[in-house]
Amino acid sequence: MCGQYKKRKTYETERFENVTQQDLPISVASPPKKWLIATVIWLAAWALVTQSALVSAMSVWYINDTYNHCFFILPGALYMIWQQRGAIMAQRSKMSLIGALMVLGLLIIFALGLAAYINVLQHIAIFAILPAMALMLFGFNVVRKVAFPLAFIVFSIPIGEELIPAFQDITAAISMFLLRLIDIPVYREGLYITIPGGHFVVAEACSGVRFFIACVVLASVFAYLNFISYWRMAAFGLFSLLLPIVANGIRAFGIIFIGYKTDMQQAVDADHLIYGWVFFSAVVIILILAGKRMSDGKRQWCDEIVTVNESWSHRWNLSFILLSFAPILLMFLMQSVTKNHGGAKNFLLEENRLRSITESFSRTYDWTPRFSHADDYRVSTGLSGQGKVYQAIYHRNIQNREMVSWENRIYDPKLWSLEKEFTEHFEEKTAIKVHDLRSVSGKKRLVAFWYVLPNRFSSNRNLIKLQQALNTLLLIPNGGAVVVVSLEYTGNVAPAKQKLRQLITSACQITEYAANTQAQNEGL
Repeated sequence: MCGQYKKRKTYETERFENVTQQDLPISVASPPKKWLIATVIWLAAWALVTQSALVSAMSVWYINDTYNHCFFILPGALYMIWQQRGAIMAQRSKMSLIGALMVLGLLIIFALGLAAYINVLQHIAIFAILPAMALMLFGFNVVRKVAFPLAFIVFSIPIGEELIPAFQDITAAISMFLLRLIDIPVYREGLYITIPGGHFVVAEACSGVRFFIACVVLASVFAYLNFISYWRMAAFGLFSLLLPIVANGIRAFGIIFIGYKTDMQQAVDADHLIYGWVFFSAVVIILILAGKRMSDGKRQWCDEIVTVNESWSHRWNLSFILLSFAPILLMFLMQSVTKNHGGAKNFLLEENRLRSITESFSRTYDWTPRFSHADDYRVSTGLSGQGKVYQAIYHRNIQNREMVSWENRIYDPKLWSLEKEFTEHFEEKTAIKVHDLRSVSGKKRLVAFWYVLPNRFSSNRNLIKLQQALNTLLLIPNGGAVVVVSLEYTGNVAPAKQKLRQLITSACQITEYAANTQAQNEGL
């Protein structure tokens, strides 16, 4: 076994030497301390300019246990890059157009995240711009020597919980398969699993996403340090993706099985035990043992600078320094523009015989949407009292007071449930979404809604959110209004649809005219 390990190590060393000597010309030089100092200054400027988004990301790392490991990602990546400094300096440094395009795209994402108050877009931009800047400034020859550490930085982005619904479903499916395999009577309805004697639900905490993310991060580092062959690395990567998913399904099955065998006496205690550190540690041990079995060598650091490619000395000039700090300056200007949007005028919408009410009073109606922090609320009745119109007007799009946000709902989910959703098309007008709702008491109601901006009229929340961000960056009034037309009905839905169309046509004419009038006044 020792001889085989040495052979692997010799193979890796030869491969490394062949690669590092291929870029000529090279010249012997002392360690380029000025590049290290410049890098430290650049990272300090990056942290200073992006401190708001950086603090936001770090708060997520601290509060959410799923992302506690993120505190070690950037220091770990910088350490791995530093350990390869000899290999880096031996390569030919060259600007990359592809890297510049990547940086430009990330700056756009950062600007939209700022203007739309979407933290995740800001987090993606500020961390992904680090490897993109390395590619833009130094080129593929340099980046390929530290490709993994640069890609590893992406793990700093606190995303992944979007996988929870899919992982809940997978966990439930694996549990059902194993329960049926051993002939335990079981019935599944959505995420609810019923066995004789008890009920189980695959909750968000049982999805295994936290466990999955931790395993993927750990396996990535292990593969980088212990693999030479890309095929072996890919195989281990696939194994590290599947193992936590399957293991979590087995964990859920074990909890249900224990509950079945003990008449539901030990299931809760078993959950806390198995899902805790004991279960996690067991799976991590399996992952590492499998990795060691599949490993074909160990990484040899090139941390001694023996040669420095002459291109590095040619790059050290004023234009290069200005170019490297240009993205940071643009980020700073973007933040200034979004913060100083106060120069733009308020969004206004004519009343048109609608009655202004307070937010608290609007919530006394069961049919009204649940929108918060609007500057004005209006209601009206029509069609013999059955049809109703609701407006919530936001003069400006302000952080924590956005018109399009997760907390604003077209209907109160505590009072109504969605039966169907369809779209009504109008000539020369944007398609309007309609919800067919049912109340807990059996009432039926059709609810149509759309958003109005100075230069946009749509039911698409994402499109409206994007347009508001663009309006902010272009110093156009970024406020807007949501218009909701509601109609209670009985019996067949077809006659109600016809009545709803009449009310929508009237309301559309009013809001579209008002929006166009303001757009003309603003010169849009």
